[in-house]
Amino acid sequence: MKLIFGKHSAGKELSIKQRVTLWYACMLVLIVLLLFGFIFTVSRSLLQRESNSRLEKMVLDFAEEIDFEHGTYELDDDARFYEDGVIFSLYDGQGRLTAGSVPTGFPADTTLKAYTFQTFSAGGNTWSAYDAALIYGDGQILWIRGILPSETLFSVERTMFLVLLIVCPLLIAVALLVGYSITRRAFLPIEEIRETAEAIGAGGDLAARIPTERTRGEIRQLADTFNEMFERLETSFEHERQFTSDASHELRTPVAVITSQAEYALLPDATPDEQREGLEIILEQAGKMSALISQLLMLARADNGTQQLTLVPTDLSLLASRTAGQCREAAARRQIRIVSDIEQGITVNGDQASLARALLNLLENAIQYGHTGGFVRLTLAFRDGFAVCSVEDDGIGIAKEHLDRIWQRFYRVDPARSPGGSNTGLGLSLVKWIIEAHQGTIQAESTPEKGSRFTFRLPLYSASEPGKEPSVQTQK
Repeated sequence: MKLIFGKHSAGKELSIKQRVTLWYACMLVLIVLLLFGFIFTVSRSLLQRESNSRLEKMVLDFAEEIDFEHGTYELDDDARFYEDGVIFSLYDGQGRLTAGSVPTGFPADTTLKAYTFQTFSAGGNTWSAYDAALIYGDGQILWIRGILPSETLFSVERTMFLVLLIVCPLLIAVALLVGYSITRRAFLPIEEIRETAEAIGAGGDLAARIPTERTRGEIRQLADTFNEMFERLETSFEHERQFTSDASHELRTPVAVITSQAEYALLPDATPDEQREGLEIILEQAGKMSALISQLLMLARADNGTQQLTLVPTDLSLLASRTAGQCREAAARRQIRIVSDIEQGITVNGDQASLARALLNLLENAIQYGHTGGFVRLTLAFRDGFAVCSVEDDGIGIAKEHLDRIWQRFYRVDPARSPGGSNTGLGLSLVKWIIEAHQGTIQAESTPEKGSRFTFRLPLYSASEPGKEPSVQTQK
């Protein structure tokens, strides 16, 4: 028993299966003991009642064998003072024994009580007694006492204790076996969950899943929860791996350009013009790296929930006009017209710098992928309690199968199709996060070789909250 219920030699605690089995066995044994106690109590009460009833009947039957005549009494010739385990004795009115006998060891000093059951003990023995009082003659009393040893009751008790001593160990053994078998079956799905988790931890195979064919109820819910967690982890690690790979690739190119231009400018025969040209290229690549790092940092903070937005009443109409003005020079270099259709007085509760970045990214994206001599149309209007802004171009467009993936980081439909060659694949991811962080929505529509339209909706600033203090929020 110690090997099962004691602590392991290595000092480990009992497993859940062992503890449940132990509790199951203890509860079963306790129930059986309580059942035995109930049966024993009821049986003893019934036996005592039956014994008393038999003793009373035999005493009264013995009384019928006594004849009373002329102020005296006489026993029948066939009267016996011992019958079927009962010993009879007769006492006069003063309690003196006149006929019959008492068992060996029976107490000598006892009280006669008419038609009452009494129990006497002496020398480790117990007897039940019943007294009957018969009046005859001139008020004389004849006492008849029947005495029955309690051996029958003791015999039943001993038998029940013997049965209990034999059955209890067998019951414990059966309870342990049955309990462990039931518990083992019940915990089999949990064991599979543990083994799968260990396999994933040891081998790093996040594609593994917990089998759920044999599970039901809460265990099925637990297995499904673990599988969903593994799926999210797999997706997260895959995105992390892809993100790291793409970021390294994007940073490697400008670093290589900067290194080569620096080496070229440091050549002994490099002219001042060549050195200046090299420095300009280095500065341009450093600017690209700075923009990329800035976007990466912002997205990383967004993922960690540490990117703070200062939300204040913001004139989105003025912000959109200024951003369009900043992009006119870049658009002119590609002979692209920026057409603005902006309703005035549109105010939202937002972070000015973040919203400006979102507008700038959408406009730069439209200019970069627009056709030379084409246009970019920026519109902003009220619509059903929302500020609705769209950036439309007549450029190369996006195929339908790519539309759902353009929001992924570093995703580019075809880098070779980017005329400017400066797209890092982070702009739209950043735009989507900024808009959603402002409780808005954004969608894209596009037709290859005809152009694209990006539209976002933001809740309007409530006019019923004048003077509202700026709020700082950490967005995830």
